[in-house]
Amino acid sequence: MAYRKLTLLVVSLFVSTGAEGQTITESEPAVKRPGESHRLTCTTSGFNFRSSVWNWIRQAPGKGLEWIAFIHTASSPIYYSESVKGRFTISRDDSSSKVYLQMNSLKTEDTAVYYYLSLCYYFDYWGKGTMVTVTSATSTRPTVFPLMQCGSGTGNTVTLGCFATGFTPSSLTYAWTKNGAALTNSIQYPPVQKGNVYTGISQIQVPKQDWDQRQTIQCAVTHAAGNPPAVTFQKPVPPISRLPTLSVSASSGGENQASFSCFAKGFSPNSYQFKWLKNDGDVTNKIDEIVTSSEERVDNGTKVYSAASVLLVESSEWNKGTTFTCLFEGKGEGNIPRFVNSSVTYNHNPICPKYVTITITGPTMEDMFLNRKGKLECRAKQIQPSIDKMYFTSEKGDEILTPEKKLIEGSKNIYSVSIDITYDEWSLGLKRTCVVEHSEVLVPVKQVYERRFGGQPQRPSVFMMPPVEHTRKDKVTLTCYVKDFFPKEVYVAWLVDDDAADSKDVQTTNPIENNGLYSAYGQLTLSLEKWKQNDMVYSCVVYHESVANTTRAIVRSIGYRTFGNTNLVNLNMNVPDTCKAQ
Repeated sequence: MAYRKLTLLVVSLFVSTGAEGQTITESEPAVKRPGESHRLTCTTSGFNFRSSVWNWIRQAPGKGLEWIAFIHTASSPIYYSESVKGRFTISRDDSSSKVYLQMNSLKTEDTAVYYYLSLCYYFDYWGKGTMVTVTSATSTRPTVFPLMQCGSGTGNTVTLGCFATGFTPSSLTYAWTKNGAALTNSIQYPPVQKGNVYTGISQIQVPKQDWDQRQTIQCAVTHAAGNPPAVTFQKPVPPISRLPTLSVSASSGGENQASFSCFAKGFSPNSYQFKWLKNDGDVTNKIDEIVTSSEERVDNGTKVYSAASVLLVESSEWNKGTTFTCLFEGKGEGNIPRFVNSSVTYNHNPICPKYVTITITGPTMEDMFLNRKGKLECRAKQIQPSIDKMYFTSEKGDEILTPEKKLIEGSKNIYSVSIDITYDEWSLGLKRTCVVEHSEVLVPVKQVYERRFGGQPQRPSVFMMPPVEHTRKDKVTLTCYVKDFFPKEVYVAWLVDDDAADSKDVQTTNPIENNGLYSAYGQLTLSLEKWKQNDMVYSCVVYHESVANTTRAIVRSIGYRTFGNTNLVNLNMNVPDTCKAQ
C-alpha cells in the first residue's frame, strides 16, 4: 500500500523546488559494465535530516519516472521496487546528512538518470540527477572543438558553439561560463549516433558588446568516460595591416637563363602571395619560381614579416623593352586584398648610364578620360655634362615641335620636356620617342613611349562592395570592383554627394590581367561619422573607352541608408570567400 501511494506522488516531484538555503549534491555520472557494482551518494545541507524520509527515483532513456527505493527516519521502514529488490540497497547516515544507494549486479536496463528526493508529506526537494550507464561497449571520452560564427554578424549577439565528437555512451552535459560566471541561456541538442560513437553540440548567444570587449567564454563538457579540457572563446586581436617595401632586381644567369628577385620587407599580417607579370601579362615560360618562408620580427610592437620570390626564365624572355613586374598581394582590414608592385625593364645601352638616363611619364587617366587630352613628359637626368637638346619624334621618326627643355624645380641635373596628346591619338594607339642629344655622345640617346592597342574593347562590370569598418580606427572603406575590361587603361573616380572626393582619400590598384581581360579595385576611405550620415551618397564613377554612353562612365552609388540592401558579390580574382550577407 505504501508503494502504491508513493508512485502516485511522483508527479509532484518535478514541479517542486528546494527552499532557499537547502541544497542537494549528488554523485558524478558513471559508466559500468553488466554485473558490476556502483554506489550513489547524496549529500544534503539545510535540511532537518533526521526527521526527513528519502527516496531514489530513476528515469531510463525514452521512458517515464520509476520509483525504486524509500527509507524512513531511523532507517525503518525501507521499501524497494520489484525491479531492483535484492540487488539495490538504500541506507542513510544521519550524522553526515548523507543517503546512499548501493547497486549490485547491474544490468543494461539499469541505465537511467537517478534522482535523490526528500519526502515531507509530499515530494518537495529533489536533486539534479546522476546519469548511470550500464553497457558492455567500451566508453570513450569526447573530443571537443570550438565553433564560431563566420564574420562579425549584424545583430547584437554573437553565436558560439561547442562541438563534442567521438564519445560513447551518449550522455554528456555542457557548462558555459563568462569570466568564470555561469551562463544559463545555452541550448543543448540531442546527441547523434554515427557508427559506434556519438556527436553532440551546444550553442549559446553572447552579447556582441561582451565579445567585442574580448570577454573570456568557456565551454566545459562532462562525460562518464572522462572530462576533456574546456574550450575557450575570445575574440582574436585583429592583425595590423601593413604593405611591404618592394625591391626588384634582374640579372643574367648565363647564356640560357635570366633571374629576377623580388624582396618584400616589413609587411603584416603573415598572409601573402607573389605573382610575376611580363609586360602586364602572365609569365608563361618560366623555368622555376622559388618563394622563401617569411621571417618574423617586431617593429614598434607589431609583428612584421619579410619574404622573397626568385623567378627564373629563358634568356630569350629578357630582351629590349621587356618589363617584368613583381605583384605582392597582402591582406588589409576585413581580409580585403591589398596590392603593391614594382617593375624592372630591360634597357641595355652601354652609353646611357655613363652620361644620361631617361624616363617617360604618360598622361594620367584622369586627363585622358575627363579632359580628353593629356601630356607626355620626358625627363633626362644628366650624369655628366651636358645635355644639348631634348625633343620628341613621331612613329615615322619626324621631329615634333617640342618646347625648350627646362630644369626641374629643386633639381640641379634633371631636365624635362613635354608634349600634348589627344584622346583620339591615344585611343587609336600611339608611339612617341624622346630624343636626348648629349655633348659627349655621338648618337642621341632615345627612349620610346608606346601605347599599344589591339582587339575589341570590352566593357567592364562594376560592383560596389559592402563597406568595411576598420577595427582599430574610426574609419570605413568603400570598395568599387571593376572587372573584365579591355584595354587595361581605366580611371576610377569617387563623388561625395556629386562633389569630387578628396584625392588623399582615394586610391586605385594597377590593373591585373587575367586571360586577356583586366580588373582593378578603387577604394574610398572616410570617417565612420561621415558614413553614418543618412543623407550622404557615395558614388564610384568608372571611365573606360569601351563605355559609349553620353556620360562615358559607369556609376555605382551607395549610402548608409541603402548599404544593408547591397548584395555581397563573391568574385574569382583573389577575392576571399565571404559569409552569406545577413
